[in-house]
Amino acid sequence: MEKLKSLAWHWQLVILIGIGAVFYLAVWYFVTSGTRAEIQVVNEQVAQLQARNQAAKIATQRINEFRTLYATKEQEYDELKVLLPEQREITNVLQGLQDTAGQSRLIVSRFSPREDSQQEFIMAKPVEVEVDSNFNNLRDFFDKMAKLQRIVSITDFSLKQLDNQTANKTLHAQFLLTAYYASPDDLDNMGNPVQMGPDGKPLPAPVGKDGKPLPVPANGKPGAPAPAPAKPAAPAAK
Repeated sequence: MEKLKSLAWHWQLVILIGIGAVFYLAVWYFVTSGTRAEIQVVNEQVAQLQARNQAAKIATQRINEFRTLYATKEQEYDELKVLLPEQREITNVLQGLQDTAGQSRLIVSRFSPREDSQQEFIMAKPVEVEVDSNFNNLRDFFDKMAKLQRIVSITDFSLKQLDNQTANKTLHAQFLLTAYYASPDDLDNMGNPVQMGPDGKPLPAPVGKDGKPLPVPANGKPGAPAPAPAKPAAPAAK
């Protein structure tokens, strides 16, 4: 200690700073090493959680986009389903076309349905039609066909003037009237869009206990198999 006091003041300051540095390094290395290791582990966990949180945000955004897209397609499907009747309704559609011709005061001389034909995912029911009418009534009929809430088409149109004419009968028209409809299988395929997962890949179709695909209801969630019919109640004792 006497030797330390005998040194110049600046050397005393250097020695005190060195002693303080050694003491600080010893505390930093031996005392806080465990705390620093814990802080490193916590920082790594925070980084992993932040990465997962970012991935969850992206997945949530994509799920919302798919839900919006599904709702849009479902609405389009409902609108198109009105235009495209089922197979069991095609007879009513043809009867409605005949009624429309009568309302337009057309004299139908031929209304002959042909065999159904497949056109992509829909069915076509062509009908050969021949009518006698005047120009105004025929135009009224075609105008009603254009505004009809069903998908129909008119092709192979031919028109000729009659020799013996009356006020409501001045020309003879012949055309092919085609009404379109969807079979039950096609409607099921159209009504069961592919379900997409959070990663953007299509999900496998849900199946029931019998191994057959389950229907997808309007809310977009897989449906459950239909419950078994209830057994009839036993007759009351007399």
